[in-house]
This record gives sequence, structure tokens and C-alpha cells, in this order.
Amino acid sequence: MDGGYIDFSGPTKFRFRLAEIRKPKREADEIGFDFHGTNVKIQLDEKTATRWIDSILNPESLAEKLGVKSGHTVRVMNLDDGELVSSIRDKKATIVSSAPDRCDLVMLGVERAAELRQIGDLSDSLAPGGAIWVVLPKTVRTVTKANVITAAREAGLSNVKTVDYSETQAAYKVIRPNGAKKKRRTSGNGSSSNGGGAARKPRKATPEAAAR
Repeated sequence: MDGGYIDFSGPTKFRFRLAEIRKPKREADEIGFDFHGTNVKIQLDEKTATRWIDSILNPESLAEKLGVKSGHTVRVMNLDDGELVSSIRDKKATIVSSAPDRCDLVMLGVERAAELRQIGDLSDSLAPGGAIWVVLPKTVRTVTKANVITAAREAGLSNVKTVDYSETQAAYKVIRPNGAKKKRRTSGNGSSSNGGGAARKPRKATPEAAAR
């Protein structure tokens, strides 16, 4: 169980979204529930069964899934989501739409792979320990998790977690690993935009140049 769903892997793969589970109950080391008319029973150890039934009966809010804490500054971009806004405010966090000096979380809605190019710049505005959540449609193929991973790697970042943001969207957490430095961007001529790359040899001064 993670990120708002129960995943089973093996010969048959299946996912149960916690929000779609009905009539959950626990008996010793077993949990049972109705999932779209199908009676499901899962055998666990007693400790895990207790934890799972508690998560099903008391699901995390969206802000809790995303790690929003009281006092956080959260920048929301390209997301028109009343539930997200309400959930963040319930946590006594501040929502901003423009870039502050430092923010704890950036929520970035993305529908095309090209929009992922900005995550490197967005990471510059993160407070220590901050993160970017990239929110993608689940059924659109113009941008995928693979695109997020590639864009993060190119910016010197890492994708570390996925959560079930909604029935139609998934969110991918991107952070800068401890000790990692921002990767240099290159200009069209292959030289580094921050002054890196091979140094140019100084030109010799000519009499005419010296006289200018």
C-alpha cells in the first residue's frame, strides 16, 4: 500500500484505489472490502492488517499525500484544483502563484513533455529539502513518467516518489539529491551558459589594438 492505492504484482497485476474501496473490515490478520461489486480478501500479518485498515478508514488528505506541513510556502502552477487549494490551506500553508525567494513545494501541472524543461529553473527557488510535484494526466500519452525521469536527470534532479493524485492524475516527486550540483545548460554553440567549458585562448595584442 502506497500513495493512495494497493498494488499487487505477480502473474496477475491489479491496483485497488483506496478512494474506491467500500465496506472495509478487518478480521485478525485479514482485511476484506468490496471493490466495484467484487468481494476482496487479503491475508496479511496482524500488524500490517491493522495499519492497512486504518489507512483505508482514515485516508490521507491530498496535502498530506504531498507532504505539505504547517508554515510551508507552496507554489501552484498550471493547476486549477479547488481540492488542492482547500487541502493546503487546511494545513495552514501559504499558496503563491509567482516565484518567491524560496518555496517548500512547487505543484506543476504538465500536459506536454516540452513543459518539463522548466523544472531545472524551478528547482533553484526551492528551500532546502524542498520538492517539485509534477502532475500528469494518467491517460494522455503526450507526456509520461519516462519524460519526467529524463527531464529530472538532465536537470541533475531525481524522481523519488509517485502518488495517486486523483482518479485521472498522478503526481511525481522530484528533488535535488543531497550534495548534487545544478547541471550546466549549454547554448546553441555548445559552450556553457554559466561560463563553464573550455577557456578561450587570449588573443595577442597588436600595435593597432594597443593604441585603441
